[in-house]
Amino acid sequence: MPKKVSRTAESAADEVVTIPLLADGADPGRTVPSPMAIRDRLVVDRRLVEDYGPDRLFAYEVSRRDLDFLRGLASAGDCIVFRRGGRIAPDRICAVRTRRGVVLARVELRGHSLVLLPGERARNVAPLELEDVKGVAGVVAGTHVLLIRR
Repeated sequence: MPKKVSRTAESAADEVVTIPLLADGADPGRTVPSPMAIRDRLVVDRRLVEDYGPDRLFAYEVSRRDLDFLRGLASAGDCIVFRRGGRIAPDRICAVRTRRGVVLARVELRGHSLVLLPGERARNVAPLELEDVKGVAGVVAGTHVLLIRR
């Protein structure tokens, strides 16, 4: 006999979204992250991530390696929720595909280069050459929608 679920439990489930928390540097993939890339799951109030479906969301815990680009914006241990796609802007944190894995950084498009902007008190920018401007969609895995402080 199927177990009855109360309306209260159903509505509570509709009010939260479960988001995969990916391992440091893991690629969220083009459609869904690899099961091996998922470290944990975040359960977040749906209102905090707007109307994005759970299949469009993924998250990372900020690591020390990310601080080169995020110092002053986020701290190690904070969690950042991203949505697939979205417009890049210098004030928006992006999940960027690089040769060393996904890096969390603010970015800016300069000509045919996507530039990873340095964090507070850092001076070096790291350009990523793109084959064409349309290549941005393949390099930027997602843009941030929520920062959760530890």
